[in-house]
Amino acid sequence: MKPFHILIPCGGTGGHLFPGIAVAEKLIEKGHHPLLILSDKPVDREAIKNKKNIAWDSLPVAGWPGLFSSKIISFSIKLFDGYKKCRSIFLSFKPDLILAFGGFISALPLFMGANRKLPMLIHEANAVPGLVTRLFSNRADFLLLGMEECEVSLSPDKKIFTGIPIRKELSRLPRNEACQRTGLEPSRKTLFVFGGSQGASGINRLMLQLLPLWIEQKETIQFIHLTGPNDYEDCLKAYSSYGYRVVVEPFSHRMNLYYSLADLVISRAGAMTLTEICAFGLPSILIPYPYAAHDHQTKNARVLAKEKAAFVFEESKTTPQSLKESIDLILNNGQLAKEMGAAAHALFKADATDKIVEIIERCLLKKEN
Repeated sequence: MKPFHILIPCGGTGGHLFPGIAVAEKLIEKGHHPLLILSDKPVDREAIKNKKNIAWDSLPVAGWPGLFSSKIISFSIKLFDGYKKCRSIFLSFKPDLILAFGGFISALPLFMGANRKLPMLIHEANAVPGLVTRLFSNRADFLLLGMEECEVSLSPDKKIFTGIPIRKELSRLPRNEACQRTGLEPSRKTLFVFGGSQGASGINRLMLQLLPLWIEQKETIQFIHLTGPNDYEDCLKAYSSYGYRVVVEPFSHRMNLYYSLADLVISRAGAMTLTEICAFGLPSILIPYPYAAHDHQTKNARVLAKEKAAFVFEESKTTPQSLKESIDLILNNGQLAKEMGAAAHALFKADATDKIVEIIERCLLKKEN
């Protein structure tokens, strides 16, 4: 098969970007030329900085603020600048196909792709389709679903359940090796806490309130906490003041180490996060982001809860004591933790990347013929 140019808008959040990276790496292996389109957020630069083999560009665009928002003027200016930049990318890169991972970054490339009658695929990771997916799904050749439960009005022959691609570096390491590389102890129960690529202040506050309740157990437990940039210093000071064994970072490229060590994950419920938890077969306590569009994180979390793979907490109703009780229940009950982890792993689609690449090549061959 001859090489093709595939444009992959996938920036804005780690949940959009990391699947795009996974597919791009596989396309490069097969001789194709992918180009990632990122946002101008610092989190995108941080996530892509170690991927020297992947070509990327960025668009100066922002999410829709609402018609009567005070930000509508700045949004319009960015949209115009983004349109000019996107047009320039199309003229220089000459894409043969668009693979969009949703989010505001996908809107302009999909708009231009539709006008040029290019083959277009949209991957929707969440249980609730986002605005861009709803706007462009009828123009796409196929809608690729990260979750079978995703409800979208589209003919069944255009919907394909692929699962969500994960980065190839996310492979399990032996526990002892992971401990040597992080300075943690293999014998301690390990709680891995994070809130996505930008952190989660609500989860961080809950954890800081929990720390005094574990003082008597501090010789048997250890923490990995990815705080995001805003709460890093406060969290680091709090763990240090209580004398816990802990790794605290604002963001990490060592997720495989941390998942390999984790006995339990506490996190938000973005689709990418849930996929990684399932890939490693881990029990989890999920605290969905309460302001996510259409409350999609709660609906994502319910997919795992339905299969008894996770406990789900509503942030506004969660107390430190109630959260601690659930954590202790899982950490102290090996059979429960094992069953939850097995249920999570059963939800993982290990062939998601290969399946998406196969669909891309099928669409390109159809275009050629």
